[in-house]
Amino acid sequence: MGERIYELEHVSYCYKKAVQKANDDISFPIYKGEIIGILGPNGAGKTTLIKQMMGQLAPTSGTIKFQGQDILNDTKHLLKQVAYYSQETFALSFLKVWESLYFTGRLRGLTRNEAKCQTEGILERLDMNEYRHTLLKSLSGGQRRLIGLGTALIGHASIMILDEPTNELDPLKRKLVWEIIQEQNQKGVTIILVTHNILEAEKVVHRVAVINHGKLLAIDHVTKLKERVDQRMRLEVITQDESSLHIQEQLGVFGEIERMEDTKFRILIEKKQVASAIESIQDDRFNIRQFSLLPPSLEDVYSKIHEQKVGEWL
Repeated sequence: MGERIYELEHVSYCYKKAVQKANDDISFPIYKGEIIGILGPNGAGKTTLIKQMMGQLAPTSGTIKFQGQDILNDTKHLLKQVAYYSQETFALSFLKVWESLYFTGRLRGLTRNEAKCQTEGILERLDMNEYRHTLLKSLSGGQRRLIGLGTALIGHASIMILDEPTNELDPLKRKLVWEIIQEQNQKGVTIILVTHNILEAEKVVHRVAVINHGKLLAIDHVTKLKERVDQRMRLEVITQDESSLHIQEQLGVFGEIERMEDTKFRILIEKKQVASAIESIQDDRFNIRQFSLLPPSLEDVYSKIHEQKVGEWL
């Protein structure tokens, strides 16, 4: 798997007066150059875990190592190499957009010219040039999140931790953020992505860690998790015949079939049967208007994991 950047060993955290642990005995490594998605619903313990990985919260028990060393012994070394995109931007609220990027770059050790150059490039990439002299507190939530991403980009950190980077963004801006994440990873940046946006995250992550109620429920490569859910392919068919009971019976010979709408069906087919099934449904007698062939999705994996007992997927 390569070099380990982070090693989490039996990490737990309990807030004062809390009945339940925010994190409970979590262990897994993070490897250099990967994009790992930490998935889970709101309140699952994702942000608490990230704050521990940044040295902002000391684990109640367990250890977190960064490049082989306990992060609590040398937080400065960690902060020089890891850029953290937080959901909170309070510290920068009274700065202008250009200033927030420029001064973040200076704090990361850039020269004045380097900070200016990178600030201009980031504003251009984020399509935020027109807001360069606007106070952060005057921006919309989505605009603040884009500038938050910009502060993670400046300085070219080798590791980026992004906490819900697409929250409050419209579809075009979300697409832009995912493109930037992939661009950074192609340059060798290790990316730790915290999100509950499963459908979009699936397009970029290599491995997935699923967390809920503070516990690690599963961790593996996306393809391997999908194979564990179901190795069959999903054939979705839309017919032209609204009275399609006979069509449902005919399509059912290819595999397990589910009627999703009046004229829409989902059939789970063994891989070796896919070619013959697709050839057959193109026969005029089926009146097929549209069809698509899909593997199990990360959303299917996520749903299946939450149906199982804790530990069954580890």
